[in-house]
Amino acid sequence: MRKDSLVCFRLSKNMRESLAKVAQEDKRSLSSMIEIVLSHYLKERKALKGVKKEKRQYPRKAVSVPAFINQCGSGETKLHTGSVTNISLGGVHVSIPQDVPDEILVDPDKTKFEIIFTLPNESRPIRLTCEPRRVVDSKEALHVGASFVDADFNSYKALHTYLT
Repeated sequence: MRKDSLVCFRLSKNMRESLAKVAQEDKRSLSSMIEIVLSHYLKERKALKGVKKEKRQYPRKAVSVPAFINQCGSGETKLHTGSVTNISLGGVHVSIPQDVPDEILVDPDKTKFEIIFTLPNESRPIRLTCEPRRVVDSKEALHVGASFVDADFNSYKALHTYLT
């Protein structure tokens, strides 16, 4: 959505502090948080035109945690580094530095990969098997949107607890 308008308005100190606190918890700017709140309100009232319905089954949560990535089916354990940037109960978005070999995610014979990471405020690692759904190559990183295809019970339970 193109942001081509500037809007100024007054808030109570309490309202501003509350919005700033929520924005900080979600690691967003204050203006981004205000836009989200207004957008949700307008969608609820069916007053916002041009906004498409969310296609995802589960809502995403923004995070920034380091991760290890291992290609499934290769017969060897070769961990590569990456960063989980958002996650849901159905999938994950991972940013992988450009120096990681491309075949880890785009080789048609080896489409699944395992991701290992630790959720914020948790000590046990989460292990999930993923299948890439969308891969976007940029100058600094490879961005991968992947769906979960397998997880052990404890990992999925920890993920569910974190997200709900």
